[in-house]
Amino acid sequence: MDTEQRAQQMLDQARDDVKHADQKASLLFAVLGVGFGAVVGGQLSGGWAYTSLSPKGQVCWCLGGVAASLAVLAAGLAVWPRYKTSDLPTYGPTYWGHIASLRTPADVKDALERPDQTNGVSAYHQLWSLSRLVLKKYFYVRTALVFAAGSGLVLAVGLLIFR
Repeated sequence: MDTEQRAQQMLDQARDDVKHADQKASLLFAVLGVGFGAVVGGQLSGGWAYTSLSPKGQVCWCLGGVAASLAVLAAGLAVWPRYKTSDLPTYGPTYWGHIASLRTPADVKDALERPDQTNGVSAYHQLWSLSRLVLKKYFYVRTALVFAAGSGLVLAVGLLIFR
């Protein structure tokens, strides 16, 4: 298998990984939203206030709330698309993001009618861009999971130990 075929194969894998990362992030975002809603709804309907906890419990409750908020933020960042349209290579467009950066349909036509100057680097550029995107998405998914677990732990400590 030559280099271009390997790059194309890896590009196909990167495209699948973007889908998987988005699915994981979306599921995590939904679960965190439901969990957040359940906790807040339970608090509001039950007449419970965090001031009924000891001072250490209140600190744990506040830290848990901050960690939960950061988990939701990280999950949202994982879902948020980050395709750049500003990195049009000098040799012409190599993927849809480059086409989106052009101003008019006539510019698209001109760019696509130019003689092929990519020298086979289109797949390499796409692979590079998508690989960086996948890495960012999975970083935010892991960050959200860590903050969510930390939030649950700190909230449990605050509620069960520092009453």
